[in-house]
Amino acid sequence: MSKNILIRRMIVKRTLMTCAIILCVSGCAGQDPLKKQTASGKPEALYKNTQKAQVKDRLTELCSSTGFMISESTDATLTCSKQQEGGQAILSQALIGNAYSTTPVSKTRFTLAQVNNDTKVWADMWVETQMAFGQMQQVPITNNNVRNQVQDALYQLNDRVATHK
Repeated sequence: MSKNILIRRMIVKRTLMTCAIILCVSGCAGQDPLKKQTASGKPEALYKNTQKAQVKDRLTELCSSTGFMISESTDATLTCSKQQEGGQAILSQALIGNAYSTTPVSKTRFTLAQVNNDTKVWADMWVETQMAFGQMQQVPITNNNVRNQVQDALYQLNDRVATHK
């Protein structure tokens, strides 16, 4: 068989697998509605009369207490990561990786901005894996269930920030 035929078969197989996974994951029920529609389209929250450092400390506590690790931290961002396990890892690896890629990692990056006396936080979520030759594959998470979970965490964080002033 020629190299082109093998490549075409691999592309068709991957496309069919991706379609099957999407159909299985999405099902007929559809997604839950978003709990909060935001201007950015991302989970976000505003913490009144707080400094970025206070909010960032609570975000660090939140990530660590939910099994995530801090993989990156700057003055304006905090990135939390957690290696996927079980069926979730298998599904993600089939969707964005291959047999030679690393176990997929779920990541959430919180971006913090001081707005006068308040702190605003936005969240971006994605899954990534490293392929055999080092290239990174990333897929944003746009599922309403996950976005709602992150939005709920930001609401709960508001209570933590208020009690630690």
